[in-house]
Amino acid sequence: MGTPDFRLYWWIKHNMGKAKHNLSSSGLSEPDLNEMGVVTDYSAFKASSQDSEESFRRAVAELYGVSKENVLPTIGGTEAIYLVNLFMAERTRSAFVPTPNYEPMLSVPAMLGFQLEKTFNPSRTLLVSLTDSNNPTGRSLSETWVKSLIDESGDDSCVYIDETFREFGFQESIGTWFKLNRDKVVVSNTLTKFYGLGGFRVGWITASEDKIEDLARLKPFITGEDAAYSLWVGAQAIRNRSRFVSRAKRIVERNKRIVEEFVESTPRIGWSNPDAAPFCLITYYDGVSSEKLCLEALREQSVLIAPAEFFGAERGFRLCFTHTDEEALVEGLKSLSVFLGEALR
Repeated sequence: MGTPDFRLYWWIKHNMGKAKHNLSSSGLSEPDLNEMGVVTDYSAFKASSQDSEESFRRAVAELYGVSKENVLPTIGGTEAIYLVNLFMAERTRSAFVPTPNYEPMLSVPAMLGFQLEKTFNPSRTLLVSLTDSNNPTGRSLSETWVKSLIDESGDDSCVYIDETFREFGFQESIGTWFKLNRDKVVVSNTLTKFYGLGGFRVGWITASEDKIEDLARLKPFITGEDAAYSLWVGAQAIRNRSRFVSRAKRIVERNKRIVEEFVESTPRIGWSNPDAAPFCLITYYDGVSSEKLCLEALREQSVLIAPAEFFGAERGFRLCFTHTDEEALVEGLKSLSVFLGEALR
């Protein structure tokens, strides 16, 4: 068992304070929760007679149209990723994780001793790990492709899909891949990105009842119980989801138009044109490594972006547009454009 770095996490954590223009944060900022219909008063929480975990599980179950027995709360999305991989480590040491992908989807199974397969072979691969929307491209997964993976997988397989950014598709009602095949599919989500509640550290796993029971037995070895206050706030946020949808849609659609103008006016780059995420993958054709390019952008123009290498890709970077301040985004992109104009000659 190795201990690889979570390079993306440390990159952002170490460099955020150095950057004037932060284009690396993939989650929306925390809104005014009172305006969102969410009570945060701690005395009200203490006076509540509700079981916070049960209330949260019911809120997620109602959101998805499943049973609360299909839901396990987690400490954010990161614990969910670790728990699912730990659960599958008892059953297999082979995983198919297509790239580019969110770094922990690759590094956690590697840390647990999995062999990461370059192609999907259903005869030996019991774990498939995906992100929807894909992180870092921001593109929705093809339903035809996901169905083919599920259909080809064996009965003991797990098709694990992290749905952290799926809600940025702004559907009237939220969908989940879990309902496509409740025996094989496991999904996870978090309130950190779409809802902007990163400080509360609330996530969840949705799976069949037997898998949830097994995952729940593993959880005490990692974190024990979740914070009751966070779950109490989280349940309210989910039940007031429509307000969060309106806010996120307003911010992301406006910002995407600004980023599109940046891409069109900046020579020698391309982009993934995301359909369901507040970020995109910017690609370039120069031979310089993405980590070197991003470090130079930070040093020369004080712009923080995330190297594609951290996602298993090359010659590119993830650019996030979660800004509530339109002017800050415009200024950051101007500085980035100046840098790229010099660096990619």
